Amino acid sequence: MPEYMTPCNRMLLFVGVLALVAASAAYGGVTRQACTPGVKTVGGVSERTFCGPAKATVRFGPQTFHYSGGACEKTSKYVSVNIGTVVLGQTTKRKPDYFGLDVGSIPGSTAKPAPGDGTYTGVVLALEHGGKAYLASPAGLTATLSGNRSKGTISGTALLGATGKVTGTFSC
Repeated sequence: MPEYMTPCNRMLLFVGVLALVAASAAYGGVTRQACTPGVKTVGGVSERTFCGPAKATVRFGPQTFHYSGGACEKTSKYVSVNIGTVVLGQTTKRKPDYFGLDVGSIPGSTAKPAPGDGTYTGVVLALEHGGKAYLASPAGLTATLSGNRSKGTISGTALLGATGKVTGTFSC
């Protein structure tokens, strides 16, 4: 410390530094790990993680699932929303939470293209939540896109692995 600082000024500086450290610890007490998108291998199985501003909420029966921090892909033929980490293979480990929604003619599908806002059928919805997988039957699921295809709603009759009506919202 500079010699021109009085003991009183040194003490004030020290207390100020302690206050900043305490405030920063209190504010940042819960640290959030940065999302790293991409494919990696875990236990011999590939996993793909999606990052970004996408979020979704899905309801069926008494259950409501919330997803956040995902990616949206929009082409002239489809909108694809992926949130979380999808496991690309068989594993005995508990799978992480994942939301996957495809609206329109994704590569390899025969669905009608979704070039603009509107209501579409033949929608694919796959969920992983709390270690349990759910898949919506494309025959019974519709999606309504709005906001230049940046958000929308989903509704249908049932998810495989659950019973009842499924509804939800999503945004990019």
